[in-house]
Amino acid sequence: MGLEVLGSAQISYSGIKNSSWVDSNEVYYALEQVLESVEKQSGVRIRNVEVGIPGSFIKIISKTAQVQVKGHVTERDVEFLTSKADKFDVAEDLTLVYEWPAWFFLDDGNVYLDPVGVPARKMRGCISFTFANKYFLNDVIDLFKHLGIRVDNFIPEPLAEALYLIPQERRDSLAVLVDIGYYTTNVSLIYGDAILYFKTIPMGGGSITSDISYIMKLEEETAEQLKRRYSFGLEENNNNSYMYAKDSEGKLKKYPYELIKEIIDARVEHLVLYITKLFIRAERNLNKKIDIFITGGGISFMRGSGSFYRHVAGRSPLPIKVNSVKLQSPDMHAAYAMLQFAYDGMFEIKPKSKKRGLGRGRDQRF
Repeated sequence: MGLEVLGSAQISYSGIKNSSWVDSNEVYYALEQVLESVEKQSGVRIRNVEVGIPGSFIKIISKTAQVQVKGHVTERDVEFLTSKADKFDVAEDLTLVYEWPAWFFLDDGNVYLDPVGVPARKMRGCISFTFANKYFLNDVIDLFKHLGIRVDNFIPEPLAEALYLIPQERRDSLAVLVDIGYYTTNVSLIYGDAILYFKTIPMGGGSITSDISYIMKLEEETAEQLKRRYSFGLEENNNNSYMYAKDSEGKLKKYPYELIKEIIDARVEHLVLYITKLFIRAERNLNKKIDIFITGGGISFMRGSGSFYRHVAGRSPLPIKVNSVKLQSPDMHAAYAMLQFAYDGMFEIKPKSKKRGLGRGRDQRF
């Protein structure tokens, strides 16, 4: 029997900005409401949880190391290489939550995802280390403790999304996952079951709202309405010069379409170009196009956003499919991925099979 979603809920709150809660007190009440809603839907009393760690509180570092091998690669060789790669300093506010091999390069000139049992004399490998802000982890533990709930595990949201939103065959030849949220955008370069590179960009759907609000001197609620009603590419057959939205008093007012278009297109173009620059070097080194997947609710609900992305970046992002009717919406993809991660017990799983994805001699090019 596969994963069955018994209940789901979304409660609006101020969110996360600059790697901290916008309003920490609001988080407690939001959690309380979400838990109450899900318990009613499922008929189950929640006593234990596994909590996702947002990208804003994560740092991913990939390091390489080399070891000598006697005959065939063993698990001990892999563990020794991992320990050699784990020789670097990190900020005091970070704690290691996850580590996973990205790739291994052996004497035969091939790249492996699991080299155990392969004959070799030396092995070079790359290990991906995922760190989380320990103050965030402690805050979450305390919040749930006040609600009478124990936190069993923390799940790195970017890693769960990488593993469960992108098909294995795509990951085995490199893929990019872009999660555009409200305040931030997370970009992951993925190979196999590991993230080689990760970056959080301080831009998202909220940046568009803020731009409209600032330039047009509107309240954010009105600016958000205009953003949500905007359609990319509509100017080709648009005979209207205005867009309409309600002000704080509930009065419907008109606003110049061309100015709104200029503001939104400029911000989204800037974001798309920024994203593209992050992985274009890897594409040049590998002499190949990398598959791109986009998720998150930052711009996905704006009509024509996919076409606009293609216009700016010169490529189309690939669709993401999830096997849950309740979690089909792009802003729920992360929840789906973390549920699958928890369900499959990824913290206990080890690589199962040898795979080759990059061809010969590619290890040094990342």
